[in-house]
Amino acid sequence: MKKIVLFGVIALLLLGVAQAAQARYTMSWGFELIGNPNARQVALNIANAQQELLRTTEDQTGIERFKESLDRMAMSKAIRDIVYYDPDSGEPGYGFVPVDDGWIYYEWDDDKQTMRIYHFSDGGWSEITIDSGMQPTPPTW
Repeated sequence: MKKIVLFGVIALLLLGVAQAAQARYTMSWGFELIGNPNARQVALNIANAQQELLRTTEDQTGIERFKESLDRMAMSKAIRDIVYYDPDSGEPGYGFVPVDDGWIYYEWDDDKQTMRIYHFSDGGWSEITIDSGMQPTPPTW
């Protein structure tokens, strides 16, 4: 009788340890996904791709989807070049980006320390200026 109780207790302990280890692994994986920016970005990309698949119509061909993808990539690169431009980097501070209704040309103005953006549409240019300005002091808590 003592042997049966002893084996029963040992079996319950092993089952309990196995369940605790399994729960810990699942929890650590969940927190690893939440705390890992790369995993979050991958999950966001997958969700966006799935959402795009739902929006895609039967009439759109593969080449049209590829063209849209290239347009989005070109626009994304131009936005990164404009927003994160560092005048001290030695890279050119200008470029053209094709858009549906014309062209966008961006250029860094060294004298005024501003990024100038021009949009060409309907045979004319319109201008947008992004002033880097003076950064305020950070808040103190």
